[in-house]
Amino acid sequence: MNDRFVVVDIETTGNAPKKEDRIIQIGFVVIEGGKVSERFSTFVQPERDIPLFIQQLTGIDHAMVHDAPPFQHIAAMLVEQWEGAYFVAHNVQFDWAFLQEEFIRSGIQPPTCRLLDTVELARFLMPTQSSYKLNHLAEALSLAHDRPHQADYDAEATAQLLLFLLHKLSRLPLVTLKQLRRHSQPLKSDLTALLDKFISKKERSLQTNESVVEYEGIALKAWDSPKRVDRPEHLPSFLQWFATNPFVAPFEYREGQKQMMDDVNYALQTCQHALIEAGTGVGKTMAYLLPVVFYAVKQQQPIVVSTYTLQLQKQMIEKELPRVAQLVPFPFTTAVLKGKRNYMSVRKFARTLKRIDTNYDIALTKCQLLVWLTETETGDVDELNLTAGGALFWEDVHSDDTNEEYDFFVRAKEKAKHAHVIITNHSFVMHDLTADEKFLPPYEQLIIDEAHHLEDVAAHFFGRHVSYEYIRLLWTRMNDIAMIHKMGALRSLLGDLEYELNQLFQSLRHYVLRRQKGDGRIRYRFIPWKEYGKEWSGTIELLMRIMNDVQQLSQMINDIPKEDVKPFTTFIDTLCTLQHLLTSDDDDIVRWLEVDAKAAVNAVTVISQPLDLAHFFADQLFSRKRSVILTSATLTTNARFSFIISRLGLDDFYPFTRIIPSPFSYEKQAALMVPTDLPTFPSVTVEQYAEHAAQQVIRIARHTRGRMLVLFTSYELLKQTYVYAKQFNDDQFVLLAQGVSGGNAAKLTRHFQQFEQAILFGTSSFWEGIDLPGSEVTCVVIVRLPFAPPDDPVMEAKSDYIRAKGGNPFYDLSLPQAILRFKQGFGRLIRTKEDRGIIFVFDQRLLTASYSKYFLQSLPPIRVYHAPLLELLQHVNEWL
Repeated sequence: MNDRFVVVDIETTGNAPKKEDRIIQIGFVVIEGGKVSERFSTFVQPERDIPLFIQQLTGIDHAMVHDAPPFQHIAAMLVEQWEGAYFVAHNVQFDWAFLQEEFIRSGIQPPTCRLLDTVELARFLMPTQSSYKLNHLAEALSLAHDRPHQADYDAEATAQLLLFLLHKLSRLPLVTLKQLRRHSQPLKSDLTALLDKFISKKERSLQTNESVVEYEGIALKAWDSPKRVDRPEHLPSFLQWFATNPFVAPFEYREGQKQMMDDVNYALQTCQHALIEAGTGVGKTMAYLLPVVFYAVKQQQPIVVSTYTLQLQKQMIEKELPRVAQLVPFPFTTAVLKGKRNYMSVRKFARTLKRIDTNYDIALTKCQLLVWLTETETGDVDELNLTAGGALFWEDVHSDDTNEEYDFFVRAKEKAKHAHVIITNHSFVMHDLTADEKFLPPYEQLIIDEAHHLEDVAAHFFGRHVSYEYIRLLWTRMNDIAMIHKMGALRSLLGDLEYELNQLFQSLRHYVLRRQKGDGRIRYRFIPWKEYGKEWSGTIELLMRIMNDVQQLSQMINDIPKEDVKPFTTFIDTLCTLQHLLTSDDDDIVRWLEVDAKAAVNAVTVISQPLDLAHFFADQLFSRKRSVILTSATLTTNARFSFIISRLGLDDFYPFTRIIPSPFSYEKQAALMVPTDLPTFPSVTVEQYAEHAAQQVIRIARHTRGRMLVLFTSYELLKQTYVYAKQFNDDQFVLLAQGVSGGNAAKLTRHFQQFEQAILFGTSSFWEGIDLPGSEVTCVVIVRLPFAPPDDPVMEAKSDYIRAKGGNPFYDLSLPQAILRFKQGFGRLIRTKEDRGIIFVFDQRLLTASYSKYFLQSLPPIRVYHAPLLELLQHVNEWL
C-alpha cells in the first residue's frame, strides 16, 4: 500500500483547546509503503503553567518546555508534512480538534487530511479486547511502549498498532470487507478508499479462505462438530493418581489445596453436599477441577461448574482447565453454556445488515460483529467489548433458540451434550432448575464457586424489575414499526399509552418523594394493600386505564408482520408484570420503588424479590442432586457455616463442611489499625463525619504514598468524603471515586493502576472481585462496618419476616451479612505471599461493640493497633 500515513500524538495542559489549554509536546511517525519512513518529536512552549496533575501524568515539567519552540514556529512544517496524508491518532477527534485550534491561532490554514482513528479501528478489528487504551493495546500486541503519555513514545506505539490493524484489515474475507464498506460510513475514520483497495486486491486474487464459511452474506469461522472423548480403558482413581503423581511441578505445592482436593473427591465419591471455605491463596479452582475431571471421565457423567463472575469463568477456561489438561493422564472435554440471550443468531444479524444505519453506535457494532464472526467459536456476547448502544443492538440479534443452521446457542447446547465438564453461571443454573425445557444435559453433581452470591442471584432471578427507561425503549421500537407499516390506529393508541405511562411513572416518583426524603437514590418499600391516600388511588386508576389500552394493543398485533411482533409482546408482558407488582397481595415478596431525586421526573424502577429461598433450594436443588459442593473465600461467620446453611435450606441435609485457611502469614504481612480520634455516629452528621474521614485518609496516604483503596457502604458518604479529600489533597494524589470519576469498576481499577500515588474510593463492587496485588495497594480503609442500612427495603422486609417467625433479625441476618462483607473487604489487601500492607477501620465498633468479637474471630490471626491516628502513623512507618 503506497498511501502516506502520518501517525500523531500530542500532550496538552488539559482538554479545552478553545479556552486556555495548549500543546506541550508533539510527535509523529510517517508510514509509507507499509514501513516507518520518518520520525519527529519536539516539546512545545505552551506559554502557560502546566498543571501538577499533567506533570504527574506525562512526566513533562516546566523546565522541559522552557526553551522549546512555540507552536507557531513549527506550524508551517507540520502542514507541509501532513497535507494530503492520512492523519492518524489514537482518539483522532481530540488530537485533530486541538491542532486545528493551534493552526488557527497561529494564522495558518490547517492541512487537508483524511482521518483514521486507531481507537475506532481497534474497536471493530479487535472486538474482544477488554480495553482500548493505547498502553493496554500495546501490551496485548507485545508492542514496545515504555513511556506512556509522552507524545514521541505514544506516536511510535500508535504507528505499530496501525500497521497491525491495516494488516488485519487486509486479511479479512472478501465478503466481510464488502459488508464493512457498506456499513462503515457513519464512522469517524475515512475508510472508503482503503477498503476499496483491499476489496479490489481480493477480487483479483484466486486464493480461497478455507477457515471461514459464508452464510447469508456473512463470513463465519468454520465450525467443527463436537465430539465426546471415550473413557480410557485403564483409568486410575483420583486418589491412586494423586498418591503416585508428583503433579506439583511446575506448579507450587499448597497444603490447603491438597486438603481441598481430598474433600471435593470425598464429597463426590460419597454423594454428599459440601461447604468448603477456602481462604485467599489456597488455589481452590484447581483444587476442585482436578477431582471433578477424574470423576466425570471415570463415571462418564457430566459435572456442572457454576461461577458468579465472568472473570473467574474466563480464568478457568483460559488458564486453569489447560493446566488440568497438562496434568491428568487422559483427554477430557469441556463446554460453556449460558442463557440464550448471550449467543448470537446469525440469521437475525443478517436481517439487520439489509438496512444501512446512520446511528454511530449501531454502525460500529455491526462492523465489530462482522469481524468477530470470522474469529469466534462460541458466538458469546461476553467475548465482546460493546458500547452502550451496541448492548442495545444486541437485543435485536441474540439467539431465540430456533434451531437454525448457524445459531450459536444451539451449537453451545450440542457441545455441552458431549462434555465432561460444563461451565456455566448461577443464573443459568436457576433457570435450568425451574424451566420446563432443560438446556443443560442431565447431571447429578454440581460445583458452585463464589457460592456466597448464590442467594442474591436467585433472588434477582426470581424477582421482577420494570423501569420507565425500558418501557420507553420498547415503546420507541413499537412506534417505529407502526410508522414503517403506516398503521395509523396503532400509532394513535401508542400515543395514548406514551402519555399515560409518562403520567403513571411521574405519579409514582412524586408518591415516593413525598414519603421519603433524600437528594440521591431513594428506595421506598411499598405494600400494595397498605398504601393509602388519593395519590396512590389515582395512580392505580391510571394503571387500570393503561391496562385497558394494553388489551386493545394485544388485539391489534394480529395485523403486524410476524418478524416485528416481539417488541409488542414484550411490552404487553412487561406491563402485566407492572400491574402485578403494584396491585397483587403476595406477602412472600418484598417490593420497592427506586428513584433518583436528581433524575428525570419519570425515572422510576419498580422491583420485587422473594423474601426466603431456603425451601426452593432444599426442594429444587439439594434434594435433586447427589452432590452439590459450594465453595468461596467467605462462607463462615465466627468460624461457623450456620448462617449460609440456614439461608440456603441445607439444615436437613447435614452437609460436609471444611474451613481451609489462607496460606498467607497475616501476622507478618498485614496489620489492622483502628483510630480512636474519629467521631462516631450519631454524635456528628454525615457531612461532619465525611470531613473527618477525608482528613484521616489524606494523612494516611502521605505515609503510604497513596496506593489506597477506601471502601464505603454508602454512596452519599463516599461522595462527600471525596469532595473533602480534594480540598485536603493539595494535588499530591490522584483521587478516583466510583460514581464520580466516571467508568465502571474495571475502568476505574485500570485508571488507578496507571498512577503511582492514587487513592480509589469505592462502594459495592469494590468490596470483592478486584485484584490489586503487590505494591498496587498497600493500604485498605474500611470507613464503616458494612451493615446494610436499616431502611434498605430488602433488609427491612427480611427482618420483619424473621421477627414474625420468632427470630432475631440482627443476629440472624444483619450481623452475619456484615461479617461476610467485612471479610470480603479485608481480602482486598493481601493477594500474594509477597504482599505487605495495612488495613484501617475507621469504625470503633470493631473493638468496642458487644458483637465486635464476631468480626475479629472471622479474620485470620493479625496484629491489631487501637490508638489516636498520629500514634498509628508511627506504626505505619515501621510496618511499611
